Amino acid sequence: MKNKEKIKPFKKEKIFLSHSYFKYPLPAMLLKELSTELKDINLYPSGGGYSQLCQVLAEHVGVNRENILPTNGSDEVIEIVTRAYQGEVLIPIPTFFQYEVSADRSGLPKVLVNCLHNREYNINYSAKQLKKTSLIWICNPNNPTGTGIPREKIIDILQRTKGMVVVDECNYEYLEETMVDLIDKYDNLVISRSFSKNFGLAGLRLGFAISNPQNIRRLAAFGQYFRVNRMAEKAAEKVLKYLDYYQKAWEKIKKTRDKFVRQINELGFFAYDSKANFVLVEFRDKEECKKIWKHLKERGVYALPGWENEFSGLGDQFIRFTIGEDWEMDRVVEALSDYVKRCRRGDLNPHRHTPTTP
Repeated sequence: MKNKEKIKPFKKEKIFLSHSYFKYPLPAMLLKELSTELKDINLYPSGGGYSQLCQVLAEHVGVNRENILPTNGSDEVIEIVTRAYQGEVLIPIPTFFQYEVSADRSGLPKVLVNCLHNREYNINYSAKQLKKTSLIWICNPNNPTGTGIPREKIIDILQRTKGMVVVDECNYEYLEETMVDLIDKYDNLVISRSFSKNFGLAGLRLGFAISNPQNIRRLAAFGQYFRVNRMAEKAAEKVLKYLDYYQKAWEKIKKTRDKFVRQINELGFFAYDSKANFVLVEFRDKEECKKIWKHLKERGVYALPGWENEFSGLGDQFIRFTIGEDWEMDRVVEALSDYVKRCRRGDLNPHRHTPTTP
């Protein structure tokens, strides 16, 4: 469906770039369609197999209905996969913290493997680790670095382990690379997707797992009967009619993101090349990072620092910025530029700003 509605920015005095949600308003016609469903919220959702929802998601992804398991956000995929495949959990860090939290909640042993070296994120597991593990997490693109994981690297891991490999593709719409075509070839592959970050449905909590039918049946046994609420169920059926609108928004976000990366690097800081809707910026050390975070906050810019509990294995010298409208990111750049100028004038002692080189 071709939707001609223009993308309009939210105008707010404060800028919130902490959570990596969809920063544009949803199409007005979509909201109108969803509002008609409110009269039926006294009714239960489909429950159980969610056959219609599975069909909608399957057609969108390009698989069969039996390959889909709808969930209460992608967080539920993480939880039920962890419960279904008990054993040692292999987690490449820094990455999304829920993989580790879910393992801890189930009392499972976990191995955190540092994959960030010299500002490059590369997953390199040993043969011993791959042989011993029961569950491996791969976030693609990785959160918070935004790094795309090469397809051949994931295939290599799938071939070298008997453990279940879960590829979190919650930012697929920005990377546009997937492992979905391999779910029938590799029995140990599960893929996670979400409608939160890229379709603006974070508040409704809608995610889904993609795998072979045997794995889907096993995962379903660990989830609730009514996993997805009625409004989220109906939203999935309606939101995909507005792909033209969303695709334009995604392209705009990518252009804004790439511009932001260039500007940050020009200021002498280090922005990671991102394939997601956020950018990770590394500063000289924890002290500089805390000063900058405070400087941004005083100017109404709220971003996510590395010392928050959002990521496993991320240092205190990092801040992750969700990509919003151009004017929002310009405000960030202006604030950081002001910080650099004040440092050079000696207004922000004791440390002057110097380029953050490796």
